[in-house]
Amino acid sequence: MNKDSGAIRKVIEGLDRDSLQTLKYFVQNKSVGELLAVRELRGLYRIKDPLKVLSRLLELGLLERGIGCYNIRPEVIKALKQATGR
Repeated sequence: MNKDSGAIRKVIEGLDRDSLQTLKYFVQNKSVGELLAVRELRGLYRIKDPLKVLSRLLELGLLERGIGCYNIRPEVIKALKQATGR
């Protein structure tokens, strides 16, 4: 994803509830194993279809897939920090 912070924030603003919850989860837990992410998103956050949500966030370029894990992209963290002034 070669988007600037404003473009990233615009994408985030268009997310549905489940996608926002999932993104918040990854802001707190930068990198999470595939199985654990699905279990926690379903169990703790009550997201009915975590795989669908994760796939969508991958498509949008907000998350990236590592070897057996999902990671939030550094550009997303940077955009969120700029938006909140932290």
